[in-house]
Amino acid sequence: MAFLMLYPAVAVLSMFVLMVIILILRFGAQWCKLRHNTIPEQDYWNEDDAYEQKVSYA
Repeated sequence: MAFLMLYPAVAVLSMFVLMVIILILRFGAQWCKLRHNTIPEQDYWNEDDAYEQKVSYA
């Protein structure tokens, strides 16, 4: 019976947490200055270095 009284509060809290997660995923890079450019520039992909992989032999 006590859970029925807490149900609206738990629902509101979970929706708030969900909205915060969505906002962080959507705008986190801009707010926290994590990324300045999400897509590499075209000149980088035209170079040979973009397609080479470094292989180390141990």
